[in-house]
Amino acid sequence: MKALITFLAATFVLGLFSMQSFADRSVDTNLTKQISNILKECGSIKPGMTRADLLKVFTTEGGLSTQTRRRFVHCRCPYIKVDVEFARTESRQEQPTDTITKISKPFLEWSIMD
Repeated sequence: MKALITFLAATFVLGLFSMQSFADRSVDTNLTKQISNILKECGSIKPGMTRADLLKVFTTEGGLSTQTRRRFVHCRCPYIKVDVEFARTESRQEQPTDTITKISKPFLEWSIMD
């Protein structure tokens, strides 16, 4: 029992030190606000919307793609990306009216250069 109390006390003290070191770091409120706004923009694109709707927030990225699957990058930051799937159509070309069937959560990745 004494060992358990000592362990819990030590854990508590270590926790206080780790909380204090985090509090000492300054948060860039401007960057935090920008990222929040970008995440809201990313979240505004939903399945059922069109490729034209998507292209208001994102642009295409290089690399391999098909008519029904492509990776897009955010217009303001090429490191913020989403993978998007579209409904298959009779056209062999990408069309602004193509319907989004699936969109990934936004993620960070270095740019791809073809």
